[in-house]
Formats: sequence, C-alpha cells, structure tokens
Amino acid sequence: MSIKEYLVGNTIQATWVNSGVTPTAIHVAIYDGDETLVDSATMSSSGNGHYYYDHTIPNTPGFYAMYYEATINGNPFRNQDKYKALLEQVD
Repeated sequence: MSIKEYLVGNTIQATWVNSGVTPTAIHVAIYDGDETLVDSATMSSSGNGHYYYDHTIPNTPGFYAMYYEATINGNPFRNQDKYKALLEQVD
C-alpha cells in the first residue's frame, strides 16, 4: 500500500464511489498515529453513487489513517487510506 504525502494545512477530498446501490449510512473517521480521533464526518453525496468529504490536513506532522464506513443492504463495508502530513520545507 502506498502512503500519500500532503503538506500540513492543505485540504484534500476523501472520496467513496459506490455506483449501483445507495448506502444507508456512510462516514469517514481520521485517526493519528496514536489512534486518536482527529476528524470525522458524514460524507456528502455528489450524485450517481459518488460521496466526498473535504478534510484539512492536521498541523501536526506524522502518519494518519482515514477509515471509510458504509452500510449497504444492511451489510457493513469498511475501507481505509493512509497518508503522511509533512511540514513545508524550502531548501
């Protein structure tokens, strides 16, 4: 699994695509390397099974995990992405 890198303070868009069936619930939770919840929200629908959430990268450098959870036809689904927050450096 590749780990994406972002500068602290940037905003990224967390996405979930589920064409065909509409989830009854879908949300995202972001945890830091100490497994402390730093952000969570219900994802917004942009139509045709596409969902998104705009997330601002925390100001603390380090590793983070984004957990996506959805309920589809009564069944739970879970997926995750990982990223590393970096300080901006000029050499």
